[in-house]
Order: sequence, then C-alpha cells, then structure tokens
Amino acid sequence: MKIINNLSGLLVLLFLGVTSYSCDQEETMIFDTDGSVYFTAVDYTYSFLNYPGKQVDTIKLPVQIFGVAADVDRFVKIELVTDDTSKVNTAPEELYRLLEGVVPANEQSGFVALELKYADDLKDTVFSFHVRIIPNDDFKDVSYNRRIVEVLFTAMEIRPENWNNCLAFFWGDYSTRWWKFIKEATGRTSIPYWSGNTDTETWWVSDSEFEALQVVVKRALKKYNETHETSLTHDDGPSKGKEVQILY
Repeated sequence: MKIINNLSGLLVLLFLGVTSYSCDQEETMIFDTDGSVYFTAVDYTYSFLNYPGKQVDTIKLPVQIFGVAADVDRFVKIELVTDDTSKVNTAPEELYRLLEGVVPANEQSGFVALELKYADDLKDTVFSFHVRIIPNDDFKDVSYNRRIVEVLFTAMEIRPENWNNCLAFFWGDYSTRWWKFIKEATGRTSIPYWSGNTDTETWWVSDSEFEALQVVVKRALKKYNETHETSLTHDDGPSKGKEVQILY
C-alpha cells in the first residue's frame, strides 16, 4: 500500500510539473513573441446625420495587440477585402480612403484610421466595405483573431458605434425611435461618450457630463410615459414593440 501511495504521489508531481511547464511555454509563446494585432470588433458604424455640415470625417477603428508592448510606435497596415465573396463592398471607392494605423509606444491598443466622404446618396442608403489587416515589418504575423472589419456608413439614423460598447449598459437595447428620443431630449446630434476609449478626440464626453445627460433622458422618458396613453416603445431592433427600459 505504501508503494502505491508513493507511486501516486510521484505521478501527481510529474503531472503538475508537465502542466506547469506547458503553461510556462504557452505564456512564453504569447508574451515573448514579436506580437500580433487584431480588430476589437467585427463592424464599425458611422452616420453623417450625427455630425451636421461635415463633408469629410476620419474614423478610427480600435485595434489590440497580442504580446508585449514595444517602446516605439508600431504601424498597422490594411487593405480593402476584394478576394472574399462573402464580404460584399457596396460603397463607391471615391467615398472612402484607407489611411494608416498605429499602436503607440508602450501601449496594448491603438487604431486604424479611415477617411469617409459625404454624398447625397447616403441620405437613403447605408454603404459598407471591408478592410483587412495585412503583415508589415512591425506586425509580421496577423493570423490571430479578427483580421477583417466591416465599415458601415450613412447619413440616416443608424446605431452609433459606441452604443453596444458603452451606451447599452445604461440605455438598454438600441432602436431608431429610442435614439431619436435621446437626441431630442438632450438637444444633441450625437453622444460621443465611450468610457475607457483612448481615442479621446472622437469620444470626448466626460463621465460627469454623461451622468448629467442620463438625468435629462430619465426625466424626459418619465414625462413622456406620464403624458401619453402608452409608454415609449422600440420601433425596431432586438426589442421591437417592447417598452423602452433604462438600465441605469
């Protein structure tokens, strides 16, 4: 019995040693590599309706890296996806331009910039195109995770990019009617709030300012529901036909 117990103990120690070695090896492979870069989302939405008067705008698609941060800026290259029949590009090429991306020194995240141009066709159309991260001297291996993102842009009402990433945690599901109501209640054409996003040029509304906007929207919704026979409901989206609910 003593021999069996000793043997069992040795097997456990051997298993733990192998497991520890495997984890160390995996950690080394991930964090001691030159790194890889990927998009943090599968799509990005933009509407010129939220920025009246703009004819040209630059958007920044968020990217993240695998591996350790570098002490120098690293650049991210992209291309238009034209070799995948499942990725249909409907946007006229004269309405957008692919720019360069960067992961700043000592950072784990960065962005890829694109230029979008306004056209009257956008008043009743949502155009889309797909871009893909490609290898370059700074990121030679880009085979991990999300390499492709779809960009959708229009001059109609469309779910703003920061809704699912931020606003949904406070205002629940998106719908066209609900988004219009929020903008009318706040007297704004957009709510550029995205807590924690490093692109403060695009997402510049502070936490305190957003808290004030929350109070305004809550009061407006309460007043609407008290002065109408039926409460405000979603006209489309995942909660179509259901009453609008503020989560926070």
